[in-house]
Amino acid sequence: MTRNFASLAMVIAVILSPLITCAAEPDLNPPEGFRAIFNAQDLSGWYGLNPHLVTKLSGEKKEASLKAQREEFSQHWRIENGELVNNGHGPYATSEEEFGDIEFLIEYKTIAKADSGIYLRGIPQVQIWDWHQTFDPKRPTRKPHLGSGALFNNTPGNSGRDPLVFADNPLGEWNQVRIRQVSDRTWVWLNDCLVVDGAVMENYWDRDQSLPATGPIMLQTHGGEIRWRNLFVRDIPADEADEILQASEEKKSDLSNSLTLHASFDQGLDADFSRGDRTCYVRAGKQLHRAKPTEEGKIESESGRYGGSLHFTKKGRFQPIFTNSGVLDYNGKEWNSTVSAWLRLDPDKDLEPGYCDPIQIVGDSGDKGFIFLEFSKDETPRYFRYAIRPLSSIWNPNNVSWADIPFDERPMVQVEKPSFSRESWTHVVFTLENINNRNAKPSGRLYLNGKLMGSIEDWDLTFDWDPASVLMVLGASYVGHMDDLAVFDRVLNGEEVEHLYGLEEGVKELYAPKTMQAK
Repeated sequence: MTRNFASLAMVIAVILSPLITCAAEPDLNPPEGFRAIFNAQDLSGWYGLNPHLVTKLSGEKKEASLKAQREEFSQHWRIENGELVNNGHGPYATSEEEFGDIEFLIEYKTIAKADSGIYLRGIPQVQIWDWHQTFDPKRPTRKPHLGSGALFNNTPGNSGRDPLVFADNPLGEWNQVRIRQVSDRTWVWLNDCLVVDGAVMENYWDRDQSLPATGPIMLQTHGGEIRWRNLFVRDIPADEADEILQASEEKKSDLSNSLTLHASFDQGLDADFSRGDRTCYVRAGKQLHRAKPTEEGKIESESGRYGGSLHFTKKGRFQPIFTNSGVLDYNGKEWNSTVSAWLRLDPDKDLEPGYCDPIQIVGDSGDKGFIFLEFSKDETPRYFRYAIRPLSSIWNPNNVSWADIPFDERPMVQVEKPSFSRESWTHVVFTLENINNRNAKPSGRLYLNGKLMGSIEDWDLTFDWDPASVLMVLGASYVGHMDDLAVFDRVLNGEEVEHLYGLEEGVKELYAPKTMQAK
């Protein structure tokens, strides 16, 4: 297909232009190219349907339910001050018109404990949460605390299931949503923040089928009042749709598109941005519970390299965890990743006796692989190390302890006089390249303050982890501060590491609009 550059220019303009404004009243004048699909005066063009009530019905029973829901619609939906209002009950507001590839603008305002969503082509859903709800480890795939806007009915762990960033306004304020649906790909912006980035929207009704080509927009009601206004649609023509899909498939190499997780530790332990689960966990037995700061691990405002930081105050059991899927994305064929963080401590004064690991990547067994940053336990001054230990049969065929293996025979980079102190921050980056790739040379590199300290090379770096078990663990016996943790889905080169080191506002510069950085 020949590129239509005029169409591509229009795509870029749409991406960069803020199309929704925080208007005090409903706006019946849609942006250029859009049309209103709600007239702000009555329910014309909409009817009542809860598809969950009829999917298993057929014949007369189905027809009766459909008729009853249409009749019930006006009992639960009303027009008030130009807003479409639902009382928390009844069938969903469903558009008479069906839509294919579209750009959709809508605003909503809801209340505590409410639960709602936007169905696209009749498929659930762009999720709307009361984000104050607490994480329940007995329902680990339900994460309202991460915020609204994601594709909640995607398979847990898949792209789009959880929002990239938290972008909800406080309850009682209007939220602005922009959705782009092209084929089965979905983009969602919530309050001008990208929360779903071209994820495949799964067909909830039949996982083996893709989305239907067209279908209605449905506004879900579930347990509490919700108000909607300023519903505008722009139909996306075929040539523009092709350009959007083509652009989304072209892997971009810049840092922002390679970022998979960022935890600023400004407000809490959960990551600010993630292409997987943003939740920070701690282990309790076999279960992962949402982590909360403790006396052993505090969030301290204004103490970080950028804003707040995570302070491990003493050697203890508090070890925050981030999960693998969408973040590290360990796999058994070819694994590439980069991890970045800032540390502040005096190793010889702050650390207690024994090994200390600020960051570990672990799986279902240490014999199957183990990756860690480490301060040594006995030397003064303490050494700083980056180690990639593959299958134990590779690095430790004689079954001796790590401490008894000569330094130059370990799969690690060792820095004898690392530049850590209580007064200044040290930037640490480590890479993983071609892990488990039998046809390429595997390696790992360690950088401090933008400078290469050494490489792990000429080793067979084969792992055998179960991907579902892989975790990134922070603060194993570590005492000191940590800030601006980030993970990338590829190996960063030296220039990119130096660029990270020089960011004035930290990793948030790579993805957050200025309005979000100011919050």
